Amino acid sequence: MFPGRKRRRCTLAGRRQRRLVARRVPAASLALMLASCSATTGPPRVSVIGDSITALAQPDTSAALEPSYNVGYVFRISVRIDQLLGLVASDQRDNGPTAAAVINLGTNDAIAGGTSARALTSFDRLLTATRSVPCVVLTTIGPFADERGRSDVGASLNRMIINLVAAHPMGYKLVDWNGFLNALDSQTRPNYLQPDLIHETPAGARWIAASDKAALDTCGTDEQAPMIRAPGP
Repeated sequence: MFPGRKRRRCTLAGRRQRRLVARRVPAASLALMLASCSATTGPPRVSVIGDSITALAQPDTSAALEPSYNVGYVFRISVRIDQLLGLVASDQRDNGPTAAAVINLGTNDAIAGGTSARALTSFDRLLTATRSVPCVVLTTIGPFADERGRSDVGASLNRMIINLVAAHPMGYKLVDWNGFLNALDSQTRPNYLQPDLIHETPAGARWIAASDKAALDTCGTDEQAPMIRAPGP
């Protein structure tokens, strides 16, 4: 979890790639860097980046993260990853050092279909745009977006996310929305997923918000938060 902040500009070892930080900086050292890394006093800044799924979850996300975190949002409805890159870059440039980012993008790329190459390239550019952020929470794409797009774009992005988290657990954290939905039976799933099989219900929004908070609380360590399970019957 992020400790309190002092008034100091965050350099994070000369703004190196997070991949290098994750590989070379011990957990204790990174935690100390995070503790002193903010432009303002008070809680650390978290940038929440996404599409309509993020928009639906915003009230629950704010309720879950504030006041422990200073939360900012960068989202647009029906946006693909590449369409949000400019806003993400502006957010990082204009709003000062960001302690963590929560990313939930790629669903609309999967719905659009086609080959996965463009979406994977866009996602890599998104990682580059957030390379100065010490801790990034990545959300997998629900299982039905690929059915809508008749492609494997979502599955390809999910593999990229899971492999990245496994390889660099210090810098990347996982919220496995896809895994959570796949684990639900057909009777329980409608509690969390709307009939369009893309957007979350209020219970789904609460799950996403709670999972984001749990993931953020592991920042500064190489641990991953366990998946929050649906309550039993």
